[in-house]
Amino acid sequence: MDVIQTVEERLSYFGAKIAHIHRETSLDPDPGPEVSELNVSPKIKAALERLGIKRLYKYQAEALNLILSERNVLIVSGTGTGKTEAFLIPLLELALKNAERSVLIYPTKALGRDQLARISRFAKELGLSVGVFDGDTKSEERRRLSEHPPEFLITTPDMLHVGLPLSERYRKLIREAQHFVFDEVHVYDGVLASHLRALSERIRSFDEAHIIGASATIGTTETTFYELFGTDGVILRGSPRRKGMAVHVLVNIGPASRWTIAAYLMATLIRLGLRTIAFVDSQQMAEVAAKLLERFGVNVPVHRAGLRSEERVEIERGLKAGTLSGVVATPTLELGIDIGDLDAAIMVTNPPSFAKYLQRAGRVGRRDRVGYVFTLLGEDPIDSYFLRNPQAFFKRELLPPRVETSNEEVLRAHAAAYLAEKLRVSLSSIPPEWASAIRKLGDEGLARITDDTAFPTPAAFGYVRTLKLRGTGPLVSLYHGDRKIGERELPVALYDVYPRAIYYSNKRTFVVKSLDLDKLRADLEFAGEVGYYTRPMYSLHLEEVHPIMERKTTEGLRITYAKVKVREEVNGFFKYSIGGKDERPVEEELYDEPIVFSYWTKGIVTVFPYLEGFTEVDALEAYHATEHVLISAARVAAGAGQTDLMGISYPSGHVAIMDSAIGGSGVAKLLYERFEVARRVAIDILSKCTCEDGCPNCVYSPYCGSGNKYLSRKKSLKLLTSINASNHDEEIWGNPVV
Repeated sequence: MDVIQTVEERLSYFGAKIAHIHRETSLDPDPGPEVSELNVSPKIKAALERLGIKRLYKYQAEALNLILSERNVLIVSGTGTGKTEAFLIPLLELALKNAERSVLIYPTKALGRDQLARISRFAKELGLSVGVFDGDTKSEERRRLSEHPPEFLITTPDMLHVGLPLSERYRKLIREAQHFVFDEVHVYDGVLASHLRALSERIRSFDEAHIIGASATIGTTETTFYELFGTDGVILRGSPRRKGMAVHVLVNIGPASRWTIAAYLMATLIRLGLRTIAFVDSQQMAEVAAKLLERFGVNVPVHRAGLRSEERVEIERGLKAGTLSGVVATPTLELGIDIGDLDAAIMVTNPPSFAKYLQRAGRVGRRDRVGYVFTLLGEDPIDSYFLRNPQAFFKRELLPPRVETSNEEVLRAHAAAYLAEKLRVSLSSIPPEWASAIRKLGDEGLARITDDTAFPTPAAFGYVRTLKLRGTGPLVSLYHGDRKIGERELPVALYDVYPRAIYYSNKRTFVVKSLDLDKLRADLEFAGEVGYYTRPMYSLHLEEVHPIMERKTTEGLRITYAKVKVREEVNGFFKYSIGGKDERPVEEELYDEPIVFSYWTKGIVTVFPYLEGFTEVDALEAYHATEHVLISAARVAAGAGQTDLMGISYPSGHVAIMDSAIGGSGVAKLLYERFEVARRVAIDILSKCTCEDGCPNCVYSPYCGSGNKYLSRKKSLKLLTSINASNHDEEIWGNPVV
C-alpha cells in the first residue's frame, strides 16, 4: 500500500488519479500423480527427481498421456505453471525409448535461445542432445547439426519458411523429425496466424505430423486447433491464470499526455526501488517515452524489433542480472524470455487484447514476489468505457486467434516456398486454394505448369529468398546517407516515414527527407532535438468491393464481409509537443501532392439508413461518428488493437470497416461475426458520454485522417438506436465495383 499511496500522491501533480485496484492471487494448478507413478522409463523418473520434480500437476499428467499416444494437442495454462514440462517430459520419453526427434518452434530467435538452457538441463540428464538452427546459426554449427542430428532442434517459423525450400541440410533435419511443438501460440494472431496455418500445412504436406501447441493466454473454441494448424487436435487446459500475486491498478489520466504520465510514473517507481517495464505498442512512441524519461532524470534502454542481436542481448542480460532498473519495450518482451525479477509493469496504452494484457502483466510478480501492474486510461472511447466499468476490464473473455485462411498474399508466399521445396507438385493432390495460388504464380513467371503438374522456375527461388512471415506488405528501406538503419512494412510505413516526418531510432532523432514508393526507399537525416513528434494526415478511399458473405444482424442491418481494394493518401501531417499537457496537435502541414498507396484487404461494408429530418451535413456527422465508435467498440467485441482496423464513411450511409493488414488479418471477420456485441458497446459509449456532441471520450479518434471533423455523438446514437428490421432492407452495393 505504500507503493500505491506514493503513486497516487505523485500522479495528483498532473491531475491523474487511481480509478480502480484489482488484486490477484493465483495458486498452483491441481496436483497430479507423483513421478514414481508415471508411465515413463526409470531413467526419466530418476532424472526428474534429480531436478527436484517430485509430482506433476494434473494437466501435465494428462498432456503426458496424450502426447505419448501421439494425439495432437494445444496446452493452455497460465504463466509459470509448467507448460514447457508438460510437453517436454513425454517428448523426452519418446526420444529415449524410440529415438524419435522433435522440433521446437519459438516465435523469435531470442525466445528460442533463451529456452535452450532450460531444455538442455532436462536433455543432458538423459544423454540427449539439443541444437539451435535459426538465422544466427553459424555455418560450422549448421554442418555439425546436419551430421549429428540432435533429438531436440530449436528453430523459428521464419527459418522453417525459407529453410525448407532453400537449405538441404535444414530440410533433412525437419523432414526426419516426428514431433513439432509451436510454443507461445497466442503470438500467432491475425496475419501471423494465417502464416502459422500455411506453415503447418507445409510441414504436414497436407497429410499428418504430430503437432503440439502451447500458450499461457489464448481463448479457444472447438475449432481453434483446426483453424490454427489445419488438422484436428485436443484442447488441454491447465490453470487459467499465471502463478503468483499481483496488484492491478487502473489509472485515470484524464486529458493529460499519457507519454508524460508514463515517463513520470516509471521514474517514480524506479526511485521507489521497483524494477519496471513499460509496454508501448508503437516503436516510435516507445522512443518518445524513453526520451521523456531522461527529462525526469532516468535513463533506460528501448527494447524493440529491429535492434542488432548484440544490442538486444545486452539489454536482456542487464535486466536478468539486475544492472538495469527498467526498460521501455514494444511487444518484443511480452514473451517468456527470462529477464529476471521485475516488480512493476506500465501499460502506457491499453493493450490490443486481453490476452496481451495478461501476457504483459505476467512479466512481473513472479517467483513469489508481488507485482504491480499500472494501466493508463485516458480520453478515448474504450478507456472511458472501462473507467465506467472497471470490473469489466478484468472479466473480459479471452478470444480465440483471428485466422484469415484465405489471405491471398500469405498463400502466394507459402505456395511458392512449397513448390520450391518439392520441385514438382501435382495440383490435384493439394487443396484447391493452394492450387489456385500456384496457378497465379504461373501467371507471374514463378511457376511452369504442364497439365496438372507445376514446376518452379529459376525466378521462383529468387522470390522465395525474399519471403518473410511478419507481414504481407512490401518493405521500405530506411537510409541515413549510405547506411541502412531499418525498414518498415507497407502500409504502416506510410504512417512513419512520410516526408518531413520525425522518426526516432535508438533515442536519435531523424527527419524524413524523401519517400520513394517505387524504389521502396526513404532517406533520413539527423534532426537534433526538435521537441515534437508527428502523425500523418490521411484519407482512405474504396476502389473495389467484392462480397464474400453477408447476413442480417438481429436488429435487421444487412452487413457484408468482402474483399476490398483501398487507396490510402497521406495529405500532410500533424505536430505534437513532446511532454505537452495533452495530446492535441500544435501545428499541421499539408503537401502539394498526396502520397498514394493501394492494396487489397478484407472488411465489413454496410449501408446505414438515412433518418428523417437529417440534412446532408447531419448524415455525414452521424455516419463518420458511427464509423469511429464501431472501430473503438471492436476492441471489446473482437479484441482489436488500436490500429488493427480502419474505416471509411460516406454521406450516402455507406460505411466500411477494414483490416489494416494487406490481404486481411481476420479481425474484421470476427467483428462481422460479433457485430451485435460491438453495437451494444458503441451505444454504451455514446449514451454514457456527457460531452455536448463529440469528444475524445466517445467519437474522436487520434488516428482520424481528417482531424476529427464532421462528428456528432448525438446523431450517431440516434442512428444506432433506430436500426430495426422494418426500415432497412436494401442491397449493400449494387455493383461489386465501387
